[in-house]
Amino acid sequence: MVGSSEGFPVGHTVLFPCNGAYGQSTGGKNYRQTTIEILPEVALLEIFDFYRLYAMQVVRGKPWKWQCLAHVCRKWRYVLSISPRRLDLKIIFRSRAPMGSILDSWPGLPIVIRYDEGRNPRLKAVNNIIVALRHQDRVREIDLDVTNSALGSMVEVIQDPFPALERITIKSNETTGSPPVLPGTFLGGSAPRLHTIQLDGISFPFPALRQLLLSANGLVELELTNIPSMAYFSPEDFAIGLSTLPQLRRLTLRFNSPTPRPPPNSTPPPGQARITLPSLTLLSFWGASEYLEGLVSRINVPVLSTFFVVPFNQLNFEIPHLCEFIGRVDALRSPTEVIVNPDQHDVEITLTQPGEPRRVPGKLFLRISCKQLDWQLSFTAQIFSQLSPLLSHVGSLTIGQSGSLQIREEDDGDSTQWLELFQPFGGVTAIYVAEEYVQDIAQALGTVTGDMSMGVLPVLSTLTLQGYRKSASVQEAAELFVATCQRSGHYIDLYGW
Repeated sequence: MVGSSEGFPVGHTVLFPCNGAYGQSTGGKNYRQTTIEILPEVALLEIFDFYRLYAMQVVRGKPWKWQCLAHVCRKWRYVLSISPRRLDLKIIFRSRAPMGSILDSWPGLPIVIRYDEGRNPRLKAVNNIIVALRHQDRVREIDLDVTNSALGSMVEVIQDPFPALERITIKSNETTGSPPVLPGTFLGGSAPRLHTIQLDGISFPFPALRQLLLSANGLVELELTNIPSMAYFSPEDFAIGLSTLPQLRRLTLRFNSPTPRPPPNSTPPPGQARITLPSLTLLSFWGASEYLEGLVSRINVPVLSTFFVVPFNQLNFEIPHLCEFIGRVDALRSPTEVIVNPDQHDVEITLTQPGEPRRVPGKLFLRISCKQLDWQLSFTAQIFSQLSPLLSHVGSLTIGQSGSLQIREEDDGDSTQWLELFQPFGGVTAIYVAEEYVQDIAQALGTVTGDMSMGVLPVLSTLTLQGYRKSASVQEAAELFVATCQRSGHYIDLYGW
């Protein structure tokens, strides 16, 4: 074998069908024997391509290791060299070998640079990367996870246009000190084939970023995470920067600090035309709610199906523009299922709208970090109250996660807060409550009187309280609520154990 079990043995015998009288007989067919060395180049190419497809399937889409075939013999190397596009040949650089000699041996192949230096930068590896980066016309992908000092030396050679670059990922692995700053001449302000930008912990002045976005109108994914305060850009400027990206499908915006916040009047004046992102299907946002309000009030996203929102800690959460924005998105504006999952660190809210046949269902995720249950319920009630016009089709409500019992301090939360949370769900027919929250919710429902019963979950037909029979008082409260509703002509099936 050559290199590994993925290679081909040079002297391997293969069988080919023949119509003559000589050869082996297998399953009623005659075959003749030959060795792989005498196969024509076109046959070798087909074999190599089949091997490539199989290898990429095994490694789940990662570049395949074609080098082991190149070391078998000159003929195999020649077949590889004349079919680089068919075989998708790339030079993958991971800092282990001198880059100069490899590039000279394969002068026409695209370059993929992937380097994670950890906390111990190696000068030789950094120098090799710089050698590769000087071949701007061949670099297809740049993926760097480096210290600020190493990145500084590399950035010096990334100030010319990269006409073949398709993907760039740069992450600073340092959490202290000043974040690295990309210069205004980064990538020469031009990368026409770029489809993915991912920057993590990097300061990139917005005028330079906007210039790069103008040149990359084929961009599919833009991910800016851990954005330093010094790299802040306004919602208005960012929306304008997105206006030249008609193919953008995934957008992530994550600030690492709630400051600076946009001014209160950061939303556009009534009547101002919105910017449409016709291909955007996923939007993720971490930051101040004021910023999100300013951004979503300026954009339309007709095919959005997944929306993540993680606001910075703030108990007063006013989101009128966000609610109006969700109401403009076909896949999000009519959810039928809601899940509220509080835990020891935060509360997560998921709203799901079934998709049409063969289409992805719409999902809206909101999460806020706070430990106290009463704060979590207050935040959740605020959200649902503001989203209430969009909740009329919700038929299923789930509280907590089955099988994940959290340990909380006693008296952490007011049971009556649950009634406030339920208020917007006038159309819910089924509720499931995880065991952790059964006691509080059962006690809250047990306080519902006959006059109140028609206003609290008026069409509820199925109530599942996990483990409610473990406590006599909880069972009594749950059954009292069911009986109260029944006396008003409202019948509910109670389930649990």
